[in-house]
Amino acid sequence: MGSNTNSDSSDRQIDSSSGNSTDDGSRRDFLRTTGAGIAIASVAGCLGNGDGNGNGGGNGGNGGNGGGNGDGSGDGLTIGFYNPLSGPNSNIGEQKQIGAEMSRDIINEAGGVHGQDIELVFGDSESQPSAGRNEVNRLIQQEGVDVIGGGFHSDVALATVEVTAQHDVPQIIDEAVSNAIVEKINDQELWNVFKTTPPSEAYAVGWRQLIDQFQNDGTGYFPYEDQTIALIGEDTSYGLSIMDLMRDELDEIGWEVVSQDEVALDETDFTSLLSRIQSNDPDIVWAVQTSSSGAGNLTRQFAESGFEGTHFFHNYGLTIGDALETAGSAGDGAITLLNAGRVDALLEEQGALEAWNERTDLDMTGSAALSYQNIKVIAEYVSAFESLEAFRSASVDEWESTVLEHDPIPGGTGYISYQDNHQAAWGGVDTQPAPGYQVIDQELNLVWPSEIATAEIDTSVY
Repeated sequence: MGSNTNSDSSDRQIDSSSGNSTDDGSRRDFLRTTGAGIAIASVAGCLGNGDGNGNGGGNGGNGGNGGGNGDGSGDGLTIGFYNPLSGPNSNIGEQKQIGAEMSRDIINEAGGVHGQDIELVFGDSESQPSAGRNEVNRLIQQEGVDVIGGGFHSDVALATVEVTAQHDVPQIIDEAVSNAIVEKINDQELWNVFKTTPPSEAYAVGWRQLIDQFQNDGTGYFPYEDQTIALIGEDTSYGLSIMDLMRDELDEIGWEVVSQDEVALDETDFTSLLSRIQSNDPDIVWAVQTSSSGAGNLTRQFAESGFEGTHFFHNYGLTIGDALETAGSAGDGAITLLNAGRVDALLEEQGALEAWNERTDLDMTGSAALSYQNIKVIAEYVSAFESLEAFRSASVDEWESTVLEHDPIPGGTGYISYQDNHQAAWGGVDTQPAPGYQVIDQELNLVWPSEIATAEIDTSVY
């Protein structure tokens, strides 16, 4: 399980002298307290307050860069959702947008939140921290959203939490992984922010358990006598943190890391790198990437490099359809793992898989499942308040306690409940398991862990 701060949320107080209290025309401002007494911030509790004087208001769902839902004339919950709609991860952003829109529509068809439809306003992070910060600021100050969702790259999320804290806007991050986010939440007491996806440790722990099981069971080319592995990681905080954590987990089960290399986010030519790695004759070549182009090309070039008896394992990027298409038949037999992926049994119970298939021909990725889940959990937490007005006028402590005390919510990647450190629980089938997939014919077959597996490993490709 993730680490716990063991601090009592009822005792947490935010210093109004920090400069976080603003009267900037956002759709909601929290009341805030200090240890010395109570300081009341300007509360834009009335819908449509644009300038703090009852004039103007946000544009509502005109949508900014990503398209929205509505013209801002309604009283419903408005969620600002940022993700990479352009740049190297735009295909993932497309999936995330579809997932968020699907979740919105399912909720609205069921009566919305407190009888009002949800509106979504999208922002494009461009996979850049500065762009993400600017977009979240725009969503709050110009679009007047009630709450911020979304988030893909950890670097971007680390920048956006400063913005939501400055404006006292609730934020639930759906996909950014790095535990540096949780550390920042707790170090800077950003109690308005919660993080859903399991941290980087979940990847490393999952890979350690999977490799150990494959070694013991003699799966594929296993067992190996030397137990050597080469690591490749994209040069982002996401990639580098997971690669570093892998070393510690592998050391626990007696595996030797024979090389560790960094690659650029937009790199697509890995032939010379693979040639150098091959000279070390590793048993496993393992990589972590978010770029679909990078993951697909690395997979294909690995197969073309002439490795024999070597397993190719890939963290995250190979789960995306574009990466599988780029890899083609070279991907057959590759094993890829997510720290949190779609759990079909839960999605089917909620009617989400059927709704997805009616909406698009694309396969539902873990990113899409997380975005679907993100909108759902936000809606359920807001529904826990007596009314939308009660939510909009709530204090930070009231928002925090509502989230922490809520029953686990069945979502797209497991059951979501947040720990005292504002990280959602992870590590098991009753929380958020780390699913492992085998690639066959450009399809992902869920093969690990056995409790949620929907297919057996095809050993004929080894």
